[in-house]
Amino acid sequence: MTQSASPPPYQQPYVQPKPPVEYLKPLASDFLLAIGITVGLFLMMIGAIIVGLTTGGGRDVGNIIESLGTFIITAALFLGAIVRVDIDRLVRFGFILAAALIIIIVGFW
Repeated sequence: MTQSASPPPYQQPYVQPKPPVEYLKPLASDFLLAIGITVGLFLMMIGAIIVGLTTGGGRDVGNIIESLGTFIITAALFLGAIVRVDIDRLVRFGFILAAALIIIIVGFW
């Protein structure tokens, strides 16, 4: 008495999961980095104009807008330096250096 061998059950192939940085790469495209830095610079400029032209409570609004612009610029630069591994190492170092200088000069001066 012989039994016919049945084929083994079908198994899905093992797919290696992507590292978490791969999911953040679309956020750090060249276009979005340029837009983030441009919007941040624009907000810093508008905030500085508001601070220079108003007195009293308007100065607080201008400082808040300027701080928001500073945050957007530094976040875009840090995100670009951390996530974009395809960019040259010195350029990524420049991103981090620029973000640190913006925080030091604009944030604490």
